Amino acid sequence: WLKPGATKTRSKHGQTAMLQLYKNNVVTETTAAQADVRQRELDFYTNNYWIWGGTATVMAGFVFTQLTNPVPEGTNMYLESVYLVCTAVSLGLDLCIITWTVLCCIWGPGLALRGPHGMKSFHKAVDFLRGEQQSIYTAFILSIITFFMSSCCIVWVYPSRTLVNTACMAVLAFFLVLILFLQLWLECKIGGSLFLHEGPDGRIAGLEKFEDVADLDNFMASKVRPAEVAGVGMSFGATGMGYSHFQTNASRR
Repeated sequence: WLKPGATKTRSKHGQTAMLQLYKNNVVTETTAAQADVRQRELDFYTNNYWIWGGTATVMAGFVFTQLTNPVPEGTNMYLESVYLVCTAVSLGLDLCIITWTVLCCIWGPGLALRGPHGMKSFHKAVDFLRGEQQSIYTAFILSIITFFMSSCCIVWVYPSRTLVNTACMAVLAFFLVLILFLQLWLECKIGGSLFLHEGPDGRIAGLEKFEDVADLDNFMASKVRPAEVAGVGMSFGATGMGYSHFQTNASRR
C-alpha cells in the first residue's frame, strides 16, 4: 500500500520528468532547424565543387590529348618549351581540382553527418568547404589561362600560313577579352564583389550553448556501466510493479 503523500510525490516527479522531455524536445527541434539551414550551405558548396570537378575533367581530356601529340621536329626551342610547360601546368591543375573536389565532396558531408561533436562538426565541415572554395576557384581560373596559352602556342607549333595563324590569334584574343569581360561583370553583378565573395553564414550565434549537448546513446554506451543501467531499469521496473499493485488494490476497493 502507498500513502497518499507518496502518490502526490510520484505525480510531482512525473510532471518534472515530462517537463524535461518537453524541454529536451525543444532543444532538439531547434538544433535540427539550424542543421537544415546549414545543410543548404553544405549543398551549395558541394554543388560548386562538383561543377568545378566535372569541368576540370573535360578540360583534362583536351589537355591530355595535346600533351600526347608529338611536337614536330624543327620547332623553335622557346616556343616548344612554353607550349609544353603551359600544357603540363594546365593538366596538373585540372588533376588537382578533380582530386580536391572529390575528396571535399566525400569527406565534407561525412563530417557534417557523422562528426563526433554534433553541430560543432557540422559547422566545421561547412566552414572548411567555404574556406577551400577560393583556392579551388583560383586553381580553376589558372588552369583556364594556361589552357588558353597552350592553345595559342599550338597554332604556331603546327604552323600554317602566316595569315591564317595571325587570324587564329586574333580570334583567340577576341574570345579572351570577351571571357574576361563576362567574368568580371558576373563577379560584380552576382558575386557582389570583384575579389571577395563573403556573406552571412547559417550559424546562429544564440544557439552556441546548445551545441554542447551530448549524444545520449553514445553517453549511455560509453560512460555508464552496464550494471548501473540494469539497476536503473530494475528500479523503474519495481516502481512500475508497485504502482500497478496500488492501482489493482484501489480498483478492488
